Amino acid sequence: MKLIRKVSAAFGNIRLRERMLLLYLVGGILPLLLANIYMYSSVRSLMIRQTKDNSIEELSVIGHSLQESISVIEEVSKRLYFDEDIEHIAFTRYEDYEDIVRDYREHDNIEDYVRSYYQDISSITIYTYNTSLVPNEHFVYADATVKSSDWYPMTRKLAGSPYWSFQYDKLTHKNNLCLSRMLYTSDFKIVGIAFISMQNLRSELNVSSREEDTFLLYDDTMIVHSNDTHADYDTIFSILMKHSEDSFTDKVMYQGKECLVSYLRIRPAYADDFYTVVSIKPYSQITALATRAAFGNLVPMFICIIFALALLAVFSNSFSARINAFKNEMHKAAGGDFHIAERLQGKDEISELYLDLNVMISDIQELMDRVVAEQVQKEQINTRQKEVEFKMLASQINPHFLYNTLETIRMQARVKKQPEIEELAKMLAKIMRHNIQVGDSLQPVSEELKLVQYYLKIQDYRFHDRISYEIQVNEAEIAPLKMMPLLMQPFVENAFIHGLESRESGGIIRIEVEVRMHLWITISDNGCGMDEQKLAEVIHNLNDFDNLDRTHIGICNVNQRIKLQYGESYGVTIESTPGCGTKVTIRLPILLY
Repeated sequence: MKLIRKVSAAFGNIRLRERMLLLYLVGGILPLLLANIYMYSSVRSLMIRQTKDNSIEELSVIGHSLQESISVIEEVSKRLYFDEDIEHIAFTRYEDYEDIVRDYREHDNIEDYVRSYYQDISSITIYTYNTSLVPNEHFVYADATVKSSDWYPMTRKLAGSPYWSFQYDKLTHKNNLCLSRMLYTSDFKIVGIAFISMQNLRSELNVSSREEDTFLLYDDTMIVHSNDTHADYDTIFSILMKHSEDSFTDKVMYQGKECLVSYLRIRPAYADDFYTVVSIKPYSQITALATRAAFGNLVPMFICIIFALALLAVFSNSFSARINAFKNEMHKAAGGDFHIAERLQGKDEISELYLDLNVMISDIQELMDRVVAEQVQKEQINTRQKEVEFKMLASQINPHFLYNTLETIRMQARVKKQPEIEELAKMLAKIMRHNIQVGDSLQPVSEELKLVQYYLKIQDYRFHDRISYEIQVNEAEIAPLKMMPLLMQPFVENAFIHGLESRESGGIIRIEVEVRMHLWITISDNGCGMDEQKLAEVIHNLNDFDNLDRTHIGICNVNQRIKLQYGESYGVTIESTPGCGTKVTIRLPILLY
């Protein structure tokens, strides 16, 4: 579930244009690509299988052609087996050369066979044991040289069964497939040996004309024909020895690389010997051909995908441009800039929403104008009311009576030599004179701090060691600055009355003035503090200009005056912790003389 939520959250953060592209890629292109990959793999595998099958089929064609020639030769050998003309020549003792020539001419069956089957048979030779014969093209005496040939003992051993082998032709310098067979009379007397050679082209041409490395082997141990002069015959023999089946095709390591090795064994009838046609082709060629063929099928699909992506890009860019235009106008309206274009191009749902936005902005402007007018009127009335209240507070005591009384007290104290009383009367007179004569004009920050210090000294006479105070200020920094009057004193009074008055000892008030980006005045005490409910009530009353709490009129008046004069970025903030004290921060703009 967490993974799903993370994916949903990540998807929700993607912009609309990218989301459309992602959905198309995941929902459309990705399945199509997977299908293409599957089709590519299937076509490639099919092409490789077809190549393997074709390799066996091509060898089958060679084998079938060779088998036809073998069958023809075997059939001719059968006809020679009980040929009376051959028996006559083989058993006649000739005294006259003319008789031999006459019999050769009259008994021309062998020549007819060679002429009729010239495409398959190269020559037919009858090896006899008649010493009176004069050798010619078809009849030869089996002398010691003949008897020493490789094929002779096996032919004698088979006693009439055909023996297949191959012989090197000194004229063509090529190997010819041969059939040798003992000939007998009906009463089982030896006539001789029939030796029939196959036309070289019937076996060698099919091998040499192929592009692949192809070989014709005898009994899987000797090479008859080959079109590869660099073949590794030992490896070929080893591969064939590992497989007993008559046909085979598979991937095999040959000369250090993977190759497709295919072979087909050709077994003549009534013979234990056989011929094998072997084909070897590098597997990389097969896979490359299959890959090209499979990829060729994918090209039209890729073209379609690219075309679809191009269309989607054009559509998504157009849609995204309209959405972004709508978004930008919305941001302008949200930022208070209601001067936006009247219409958006097009007549779709976005255009309808944009028309609704225009109507909404028009209504908002009208409502804001009414609210601003009402608020200005209300603030003007409220400001006048606060000015009256402020004046009333400042002039609650007749100034002349107060000054005269304080001056009398001060003079009496001097006469009676009471310097403390004299000092108290002097500081109180300065405070009262400043409070009564104050107006809207800005005062030096240093002067306002001096009046607060007078007030703190008066309270020091009252509380002695129970409550002390600290003022942290850089005199040079504040020397050129000015501020609204009577901003600090209400909070200092509150610190004494509500925070420290009940303490028996250790009370302290700290006043810190800092010049940063703005003018910061911090008034803090370690009094009883306020709980959350009381603090929330004070903060609410601090910003509720319509329903002033008479017990907090002083601090509310300060906050209201600051905000009305300098805006919502300035004003008073209060922090308090029960049992630890209260901290008041006054934020003002930096104003120079």
